[in-house]
Amino acid sequence: MGAVIDSNVFIYAAIENSEYHKSAMNVIRSLDGWIVPTIVIYETVWNFRKLGFGTEEARELVEQILFDPRTSLVDDRRYLLGGFELLKELGLRHYIDSVILAIGKEAGALATYDKKLRNQATRLGIKLIPEVLE
Repeated sequence: MGAVIDSNVFIYAAIENSEYHKSAMNVIRSLDGWIVPTIVIYETVWNFRKLGFGTEEARELVEQILFDPRTSLVDDRRYLLGGFELLKELGLRHYIDSVILAIGKEAGALATYDKKLRNQATRLGIKLIPEVLE
C-alpha cells in the first residue's frame, strides 16, 4: 500500500528518542509506496534545522528519502489552489497541511502524527496511517 507521507513521519523516524520513533519506523517499513509532496521535503529540512541537525546529516536523510525506490516525489503545483478549498474555516497558517490533504485525498491514504491534520483527513474520508495514535 502507498500513502502520502507527512514530514513528521520522517522526523520521528530520524530521531531515535522521539515518542513516535518506533511507530514511524514501522509506518515507513510497511508502505510499498511513499508519496512525497515536494513541500514535505522543504518542511522536513526546515524541522531538521530547528532540531539542530547539521547540513550533511540533513542532506543524507533527504537523499535516503529521495532515492528510496518506494518514493514518488509529487510535483505539488497541481494542488496549490486546491489547498485553499480545503482551508475553509482554518487560517493561512494551515495552508501547507491543506495542500498535503489535497494530495492525500487523491491518493486515499495519509501517514501523519499531526492530530489536527488527522482530524481533517478523517472528515474527508482519507485512510490514516497509523490508524490509531498510541
